[in-house]
Amino acid sequence: MKGLDNSKDNRSNPRTLESSKSKFFLKRWLSQAALFWMVFYLGPLPVWSETVPRILSMEESIQLAFKVSPVLKAAQETIRAAEMKKKQTQTGFLPKLTAQYNYTYIDKAQFFTMPGQDLGLTQTSESTVTIGTQNNYALYLTLEQPIFTGLALTRSFELAGLGLEVSRIKFEQEKVSLAYKVKEAYWNILRSQKIRSIAEQTVQQIADHVRVAKNFHEVGLIPLNDLLKSEVQLADARQNLVRAENSVLLAQSNFNALLRLPLERETEVPDILKYQSFPETLENSQRQALQKRAEIKEIETQIDIAGKNIQLAHSEYYPQVVLQGRYIKQGDTPSVSGSPFVKSDNWDVTAALKWTFWEWGRTHFLIQERINQRRQVKEALTQIKDLIQLEVKEAYLSLREAEKNIGVAEKTIEQAEENFRVSQLRYREQITTSLEVLDAQTLLAQAKNNLYQALYAYNLAQSRLARAMGSW
Repeated sequence: MKGLDNSKDNRSNPRTLESSKSKFFLKRWLSQAALFWMVFYLGPLPVWSETVPRILSMEESIQLAFKVSPVLKAAQETIRAAEMKKKQTQTGFLPKLTAQYNYTYIDKAQFFTMPGQDLGLTQTSESTVTIGTQNNYALYLTLEQPIFTGLALTRSFELAGLGLEVSRIKFEQEKVSLAYKVKEAYWNILRSQKIRSIAEQTVQQIADHVRVAKNFHEVGLIPLNDLLKSEVQLADARQNLVRAENSVLLAQSNFNALLRLPLERETEVPDILKYQSFPETLENSQRQALQKRAEIKEIETQIDIAGKNIQLAHSEYYPQVVLQGRYIKQGDTPSVSGSPFVKSDNWDVTAALKWTFWEWGRTHFLIQERINQRRQVKEALTQIKDLIQLEVKEAYLSLREAEKNIGVAEKTIEQAEENFRVSQLRYREQITTSLEVLDAQTLLAQAKNNLYQALYAYNLAQSRLARAMGSW
């Protein structure tokens, strides 16, 4: 018996095999479900993906995501809608021209009865004079210009402008959020590639050890059990490599989904998973966040909107003054060309004042409601500032923690490599067993994995901190 393959190893430990397979298929099912959800949410992929470079830098990836993201496109449509609303309210300052055509039928022709009169020598009889027609047609052209509305038109226009500003702020929020998602997916590709590289090295190192162990077993220097342990470890390393390769594919698919590229596309990203010092202090980071975060700008704008709404409610205390000019054509035919009783056309000018001065306190209650709404928004501003400072601190501490772990992991790798080298030499000299070599190799792989995990955590924390500070 030369060695032990995967099937033999699995038969020797059926419970472990069953558990391992269950976990593997569960992870694969969850991954596929996640990809299906992303495709369903993002919609169909574009057909122009062939023009996208195979290798994408971080900045290129972010800009491409900005270009194709349906979320950003929806936010841009919101901005356009807000622009139209602002233009719509602006028209309220301008005169309004309306046309109206009426037809009225009266069941009896209008008439006036003149009583008889005594003229001395003669007596006149009662007579009836027609003064209107049964069929009446009228065409009205009305030009109406608001003169004074208690500043309601002005406040409405200002509110529309603030609404436009909110939509632009929300667009910037979406950009920051999307940039972070792209960075996270980018770092995840690099991390999974590093883990795959470790898995490949592990397979190669254990395979080399198995060859040495086989030679030792064939000449009778080691027992069969020692060789079997090495081969079991090799089979496990190969399974880990398969999982690592799948993780790379899944990370690439997630990245492609954000950029609306085909999921199976093998997108490459430059290796920038390195340590770059972050010079800012926690206090400066929090200060910048309070200055730049779009959420704060949005709530401050909402406070302005609440103030304008209070002023708009105050406008109901004042009268409304409107100037109206009318041109009228009337007649007893559809052509409104006059009749024996009315002129064919005339015009008039009216200045109208409307003032509702008693509604049982409705305007007062409306003003108080909006004052309370403004207070509510101000409290929300205080709350969001506290949450932002906490978010910045959490990201900053994660950054410093990962930074320390990087230094520890780098030193550990040096020690693990030396330990593995010494263990191999001791095994070749037959003064130790395979178990020591395999343990040393496991420690080396773990040390490298810790380093790349720390680098991933550091770069991701830096990206999260940038998002918390309101930038990307």
